[in-house]
Amino acid sequence: VTLGRGMLLPVVPLYLRDAGLSYTLVTVVIAATGIGAVLAGLPVGRAAQRFGPEWLFVSSTLLSALMATLLGVSTAVLALVAFHLALGFGSVGLRIGVQMIVNGAVPGELRGRAMSLVGGGVRIAFFVGPLVGGVLVDVVGFSATFAVCGLLTVSGLVPFVSARGTTDGTQRFERPPPAPAGVFGALRRHGGLLLLAGSGTALVMTVRAGRNVIVPLIGDELELSATAVGALVAIGTGADLLLFPVAGYLMDRFGRLAAMVPAFSLLGFGMLILGVAPSVAGAIVAGVVMGIGNGMSAGTMLTLGGDLAPPDPGPFLSALGMTQDLGVILGP
Repeated sequence: VTLGRGMLLPVVPLYLRDAGLSYTLVTVVIAATGIGAVLAGLPVGRAAQRFGPEWLFVSSTLLSALMATLLGVSTAVLALVAFHLALGFGSVGLRIGVQMIVNGAVPGELRGRAMSLVGGGVRIAFFVGPLVGGVLVDVVGFSATFAVCGLLTVSGLVPFVSARGTTDGTQRFERPPPAPAGVFGALRRHGGLLLLAGSGTALVMTVRAGRNVIVPLIGDELELSATAVGALVAIGTGADLLLFPVAGYLMDRFGRLAAMVPAFSLLGFGMLILGVAPSVAGAIVAGVVMGIGNGMSAGTMLTLGGDLAPPDPGPFLSALGMTQDLGVILGP
């Protein structure tokens, strides 16, 4: 599922610049994904309560695949903003669905390692995706590349659905019992905790999301080809892969902060390098530093949410995701 999203990292900013949009409009369009994720928070929480995480995962995957394909059919700003808003809906649904599925299947003492593997899978996709996306743009153009993104996204449902088949051919997509308090009742009970946990993670997501926009734009400013920009993004995401297995071990063995503090410090230091050395070499060094930090933070947000979530986790995780996704808006 995330391979298609990874392909979009260099492709979307280059597509928007190729269409003649200013840097401001590029960031506005991309930030619409974060706005959509924030707006989707409460509806996703309600859907998680009513239909369960598996149905949420499937519907969010289909929505994400459709929107990724549609990105290549128009250069009108309003249409692009609408597509990115819907992508935000799909992304938060995918995140909450996966988080709830893993929380229900893994005990707390192993949660850090399980969530770091989830985060590591995303990082692998974000390493391969930019390379594939950049090459496809140079070979077949933007529209075909977006179509491939959509196809790869929806293909992620094949192993997920088949793994839930039973011997008699029926599907084990169970719906949870209805929650008596509803979404807003659940949020009122945990308002202080949500504010405390969400504010810090929103700042981290600001840097993560800003990194995904600013690195391709610096590559464009340096007049690199789409393939080279994809490689520049992949260098940073490739560094993510070095330490994501370590992140889970550190969290489970020494506590969550043992991974979070060095990880987030490296993210900030990498941004500083990017600001003072706007060159190809500077962008490579900054990308590696931020990649190592991001790798060490693999699964930290998911693990934190799982640690804090009440027995009925859907509304809480959705609200926590809303605060985190404020960073997806602020970063671009």
